[in-house]
Amino acid sequence: MYEIWLGLNIVFETLRPMLAALALLGLTWLALLVVALRCPGAQWRKVLPAVVIFGVFSAIVIMVMGPTWTSSSLSQLTYWVDWAFLGSSALGLGALLAVLVWPALAWLTRRA
Repeated sequence: MYEIWLGLNIVFETLRPMLAALALLGLTWLALLVVALRCPGAQWRKVLPAVVIFGVFSAIVIMVMGPTWTSSSLSQLTYWVDWAFLGSSALGLGALLAVLVWPALAWLTRRA
């Protein structure tokens, strides 16, 4: 249980300096979502495969680069909880990035 709490604490302390930027990103995403939902020709289903590919690619990049962003390395991941936390963080952030990109791609590929 200690390792899980430690991992969550590391994520929180890493994101804490960026809370204002994350709040601004959230507001920008909401505005883009409203614009895309109001556009009658937005291609939500058509861009879904591209969004999934982007999410998977992002998760792979985060899985490989994640430890270096926290001043660590892959060789320091010796316990199974470390790998599980890195994998779940990479999957979660990949899904988050896919959700962030989806309205933009749907709006940009709208029908003329």
